Amino acid sequence: RAAAAADMERLPLIQRIVSEALRLYPPAAFLSRAAQAHDRLCGREVRPGDTVMLPIYALHRHHLLWTNPDAFDPDRFLTPPDRYAFLPFGAGPRICIGAGFAMQEAVIILATLLSRFRFTAIAGRAPEPRMILTLRPHGGVWLNVARR
Repeated sequence: RAAAAADMERLPLIQRIVSEALRLYPPAAFLSRAAQAHDRLCGREVRPGDTVMLPIYALHRHHLLWTNPDAFDPDRFLTPPDRYAFLPFGAGPRICIGAGFAMQEAVIILATLLSRFRFTAIAGRAPEPRMILTLRPHGGVWLNVARR
């Protein structure tokens, strides 16, 4: 059967897989904010109104925050990451209003697909991440799909 919201508690592995995919390939690969007050950031002056860019893609792969940061390892989410080390939906007052719904839908859809189909990579067709406002796979994602 198709997974549903009531199944979320029984899908912790799928939840970790979705989180790890969002860590490696955050849809919004960077955030920008206007500074509200004078400050110093990494030794640089930041004045009110300056734009500060936060590269989420780089943050999610930073070796000081993540062990083996370029590897796909859903088990790294067995314990919650540091509050500002994992920001696939942003943070603070401008966090994505649909973050919880998006996570729930992604888990339900992935669980449903995996229960019905087997997916294997196509040799030579690895997705290439490209930043075009959002991070997306250039040329799409090519997979062989077979019924279970």
